[in-house]
Amino acid sequence: MSNVLSRNLVLAVLACFALPAAYGQQAKPTRTACPVLQEQPSEADLALFQRNYSKAEELYKAALADNANSSTATAGLIHAKLGEGNIPGALDMAVKFAAANPQDALAQVMLGEVRYRHGEIFEAALSYNKAMQLDLCLPEEHIAIARYQMLRGNFLTARKQIDMAHNLAPNNPAITRRWENEHRVIKSPVEIKAALETRLQSSTLSEEQKSNIQHTIKSVETQQKGDCQLVSPISSTKLKLEPLQSTLSNPPYGIGLDVYLNGKKRRLQVDTGASGLLLSRSSANAAGLTSEMETKARGIGDEGMRSVFVTHVDDIKIGYMEFKNCRVEVIEKRGVLDIDGLIGTDVFKNYLVTLDTPQRELRLSPLPPRPEDAAAATTSLDTDEDADANIDAKSGERVVHDTYVAPEMKDWTHIYRWGHHLIVPTDIGKVPTKLFILDTGASMGLISPDVAREVTHVYGDSAMRITGISGEVNKVMEAANVTITFANVRQKWEGMSSIDTSNISSGSGVEIGGFIAFPTLKELVLSIDYRDNLIKVVYDPKHGFHTF
Repeated sequence: MSNVLSRNLVLAVLACFALPAAYGQQAKPTRTACPVLQEQPSEADLALFQRNYSKAEELYKAALADNANSSTATAGLIHAKLGEGNIPGALDMAVKFAAANPQDALAQVMLGEVRYRHGEIFEAALSYNKAMQLDLCLPEEHIAIARYQMLRGNFLTARKQIDMAHNLAPNNPAITRRWENEHRVIKSPVEIKAALETRLQSSTLSEEQKSNIQHTIKSVETQQKGDCQLVSPISSTKLKLEPLQSTLSNPPYGIGLDVYLNGKKRRLQVDTGASGLLLSRSSANAAGLTSEMETKARGIGDEGMRSVFVTHVDDIKIGYMEFKNCRVEVIEKRGVLDIDGLIGTDVFKNYLVTLDTPQRELRLSPLPPRPEDAAAATTSLDTDEDADANIDAKSGERVVHDTYVAPEMKDWTHIYRWGHHLIVPTDIGKVPTKLFILDTGASMGLISPDVAREVTHVYGDSAMRITGISGEVNKVMEAANVTITFANVRQKWEGMSSIDTSNISSGSGVEIGGFIAFPTLKELVLSIDYRDNLIKVVYDPKHGFHTF
């Protein structure tokens, strides 16, 4: 491999990367060459790669003791603090690093990395943009941009950024792992199962390794059972929403869809904060479902992971739609779900989803075709969040796209998405924009204590009880006088419940400031384009039934 990489290739990649105009203008780069970094990772770098953060921190501190001006050691130490979950410490160090080194692209990238993890995406993008103006040849810059673009739904641009980072730093283990994962060949379930069964015969495996392989084989066998295809093509439809309430005298705490599972009627809560179909044990028993594979699930609550089993429903009917061989999950413990189950709106992500709670209907319509689409996509009920996307027949890799904003959707709001979570930029007071999750399955709006303390007073509220899939929340507080604004909608609370959101923040890689819940969303018409990370929110007091 040549030890230089053409700047033209860098520019070709960056042509696909565009921050919003408000993020500032990019400098016009000169046509020079980017050196390919041939250095091997240090002991500290390997410790960081292996997630031994305490050892990495110790080694980076030792490197800084020898050379206090080492940018790479400072960046490594910041990464170690992020890995340990020490966000305040990482932020303090990154701010000082960038301020002391305004012309160091790596310092700007690290400030962006910490801002990103802190949930301040706009500020992170500013730092990435400044880093690009300083140096387009920095591998860490391209990896950071790739992460940002994935959150925005620009997966093709993210792949190109990962390719660029790997070309610039082929010996960096963290970048290599990202590159290999991005370009892995997706084998068929039959091929995967055969390879696993061969590996299971090895005499060097521990009992734990054997157990893990056997579990994976069961997962592959479950995947082979079906992909929930629609029996008869339906391009659009309307489904009636039903109120969910504990008693007729109490206000609804949510909305449901009547779903027939193997002919048995169940009312599942429509939940934008959930994924796929999650059934109670009683619903599974009524439909004659038995376990195909054991696994775990987690939600709000401090009682840890819950045991669930995966199975398939032979026949699912929702309105005029009928699907065959659909994957579902079932909560093992009775009483965890005091309803029939949950249906995540992401099961309809092959459609444009409109949740019109005031009108008490869920509307499904075709997504606008992308310019490069040759044919309409096959419609299915997407009940498996972990299922791979389309596979290229020639390369065996996943087919990825960037988001597409159709002309008729130019006034929609661009959001972020992590898995099934719809993450919307939300303004609270005069602090940097925060990230909240849209969650019709939550009965009350929630805010994290750290975010709340930036704008208001937080106090204990021992009388409040909040429970979720993972049981009861141990510590519930109250935030006084909170006003949030998202997607041109503004709402004020005199008191808003506050719980720790660190678990979901750690999983998503960005700080989640809270949840916008059913009491707010029930007043709105919420349209969702999962493919392109777009939502449209309409509030019209004259539309529908606002006493729902």
